[in-house]
Amino acid sequence: MNKTLPILMRPRLITARRGLMSSGSRHSRSRVVLFGAVGTIFWLGTFAVFYRVLSYFQSVEDFGNILAMKLLSMLMITFSALLLFSNIINHLSNIYLSRDLPLLHSLPVSTEDLFMSRWLGSLADSSWMVIVFSLPVFLSYGLVFKAGMFYYLVSLGAIFCLCLIASSLSALAVLLG
Repeated sequence: MNKTLPILMRPRLITARRGLMSSGSRHSRSRVVLFGAVGTIFWLGTFAVFYRVLSYFQSVEDFGNILAMKLLSMLMITFSALLLFSNIINHLSNIYLSRDLPLLHSLPVSTEDLFMSRWLGSLADSSWMVIVFSLPVFLSYGLVFKAGMFYYLVSLGAIFCLCLIASSLSALAVLLG
């Protein structure tokens, strides 16, 4: 990794850190609490629905496990399609349509570092929500099927690899298209 990549990523990290820290105003804190509460309720509702459905599937004798496997397959296809389309739009806007590109191309920065910084930013922007909201699904599968700790580590790694693959394919499609 070249020394310019962390420098190119620094504005994103500073912006993210400042966005997470409340500015002290009552409006910003109430907005964070409101969106946090809505996100938590949605997360818990997703967990409850999947836990109940998977528990019902578990009680079906002959093909309950097959139904659970098919449901997981449909979810992974949905997550993949969501990631692909989200990454394509994000890569288009970050690689070709960003307003700071003339400034960045005038700097003594290699094209590879510039592309890598844009790719990492697009990966983070497009994938965080899929990662966060797939956690209750994998948690409910693990609890219903009584999986060990290794399952949770593997499922987190699998969803992260899915995000990497979708972002790479989307970047390739945008560059070649």
